Amino acid sequence: MTRNPRRKNIAVQQKTVITSDSKTAKYIFLMIVGLLAIIPFSMGKYFELNTPGAFDSGAYVYSAKHVIEGAKLGVDEKPSAQMGTLVVNILGVWLFGYNDFGPKIIQMIMQVAALILMFIAIRKIFGFLAGSVSVIVASVFLSAPLIAKYGNVKEQYMIALMIIGISLIVLRHSGGSWWQMFLAGAALIWAPLFKQTGMSAIGAVGLFLIAQPILKHRTWKETAIDISLIIAGAIVSITPLYIWLIVWHDGHGLPYKFVIDILGLNPDTRKVGGSYIANARNLSDFKTQAIRVFSYYKLLILPISLALSAVLLKIARLLPALNKNSRIETKKYDKFVLLFAVWWILDMAFVWISPRSYEQYYLPLNASAAMLGGYLIVLYNDSLKKSAFKGKWIAIGFLGLIVMIVMSWHIFFGISKSPHSGQDYGQRRRGYAQKFDEVKMHNKGNIATWEHVGEYIKENTKNNDMIFVWGWVPGIYVKAQRLSPTTKPFTSEMHVKDPNQLGEYIDELLADIKANKPEFIVDTHKVHYPWNRPPLELWPTTQKGLLPNSPQIIADYETQYEKMLRNKVGFDEDLRFKAMTPLRNFVMGNYKPVKNFGQFILFRLAVQ
Repeated sequence: MTRNPRRKNIAVQQKTVITSDSKTAKYIFLMIVGLLAIIPFSMGKYFELNTPGAFDSGAYVYSAKHVIEGAKLGVDEKPSAQMGTLVVNILGVWLFGYNDFGPKIIQMIMQVAALILMFIAIRKIFGFLAGSVSVIVASVFLSAPLIAKYGNVKEQYMIALMIIGISLIVLRHSGGSWWQMFLAGAALIWAPLFKQTGMSAIGAVGLFLIAQPILKHRTWKETAIDISLIIAGAIVSITPLYIWLIVWHDGHGLPYKFVIDILGLNPDTRKVGGSYIANARNLSDFKTQAIRVFSYYKLLILPISLALSAVLLKIARLLPALNKNSRIETKKYDKFVLLFAVWWILDMAFVWISPRSYEQYYLPLNASAAMLGGYLIVLYNDSLKKSAFKGKWIAIGFLGLIVMIVMSWHIFFGISKSPHSGQDYGQRRRGYAQKFDEVKMHNKGNIATWEHVGEYIKENTKNNDMIFVWGWVPGIYVKAQRLSPTTKPFTSEMHVKDPNQLGEYIDELLADIKANKPEFIVDTHKVHYPWNRPPLELWPTTQKGLLPNSPQIIADYETQYEKMLRNKVGFDEDLRFKAMTPLRNFVMGNYKPVKNFGQFILFRLAVQ
């Protein structure tokens, strides 16, 4: 029997058309996914680039500028930034000038690379749909004004490196090459150099690698090679930093000093009465912290629900193992749940370390949750493919999509109550919509008060003039384009340091300021942690304004004020107020008040 060539050609043509249609649909879907990820990411970067940072970002940029100008770390400059954050800011300021634009551009590039690698890795193991959901969730929540802050944030750099490292390990363990493991080590070693909680990814990777031969997924020899490659990548990656620190900065500010501090092995830490965390805990109660943490958890319900559901489903799939007669159906991708789950659980736990509970602390858990949540999506996709009743699973998927939109609605359209203080805003705030309006107003000239202060100082000083800002608003230095004569030009710890520590800090400041008097001193009157203490002022102030510079009037005021502090705040706060006396006396004896911008009071050096 002869075949009909015409029928064969028709079949080939039909197959070609189907294949072509399938590819077209896939490309269209990929474009849709790309847009859904790019839009919130682009909005987030637009917000960050158009919102100057008054706090952490200003401090990082200031320290970077000071180092570029020749200051030695640990001697002339004692930065608040971890080494990774400082290095990025030095590079950004060197490239783009004394502002936070450069660091934010670097952060953007790092996050673009991280999200692309996340999509590639999740698609590789969980499929296209899971990769799409993961990268969209990560893009939306890592860019959300609710927690993203001002862009030049140490958590954002750390997260990018953790995502890159974890993604490379996933690719290596799903048939990739040795160099992926090497690069993973190079990325992961830097994560805790931005913030110590970057250890969550390293801890998850360590447990995952050790578990692989135990679970018969890899041999011990392969695991030894993996660990060796990670260590080699880490050494190669971090060695230039050590050389730079040792050769140019006499070894001051070495990375991983925080490990010694955390373990309590640093004699300097013990001498001054505890660490940053320990001192803060002495001023907080666990109940208040728990309320704040769970308030943020509630607002991040979508990524947390995806991650938690993935963990519970994995446990449910493992339960039959308790029955020796049962047979468990496992897929190649199941082994990665351990990696993602440990990483996410550590990120969830690490927000409890500090009682301050600032909004940026909740950024990391969204990245690990997004990757872990991919497991839930692949299980759904597998069920859809296998089911004879696909309509049911399509309906479930559509319902899930609606639920996801509802869970993230407030991220786009704002919240009405502060998750930190519980205060009712009286209107919706902190969503994408509200942030867009804020940036638009800022670009029209409606700038913050601290920016007005910086502009005034810039206009009324020369380039080589020095200034000093008392309180945690270091962005004023950047806005004014000026530096300080002090090695520690800003602090937010005045109410956390014990009185003796504060007294030592004041002595350091006075030594620096007397040697090179700043043209302007700014008293920010900013309320600091634990947020229930009056500001430690540089000039006694009442509701009517600054007190006259009369010794008797000042003495009477201080007597009454100290009594109020002892009765309403505590004896330690009274001692802190007394520790400030030398600095107050210096300001009142050498400066005159010249300008008020809201709560900010500017003092100018009197003619000597």
